[in-house]
Amino acid sequence: MAKGKPGKWAKVTIEEPFLIGKRGITITVGDRYGRKPLGYAKIAIGGIRWTPFNKQKGRTVKWDKLVEL
Repeated sequence: MAKGKPGKWAKVTIEEPFLIGKRGITITVGDRYGRKPLGYAKIAIGGIRWTPFNKQKGRTVKWDKLVEL
């Protein structure tokens, strides 16, 4: 397990259900103070895909794996 302070912060509160289409929803993730963008989190039917801001290769986490965490 990683030690120290986390580098990415995300907090989302949604009061009502909404549909996620095939294209998904893209969220820009910034540093703790919102000054520096760190990357993009795309939430879609297949899972969550993280792409760093400098356009390196992203990582996908399927919903089944996310439940295990």
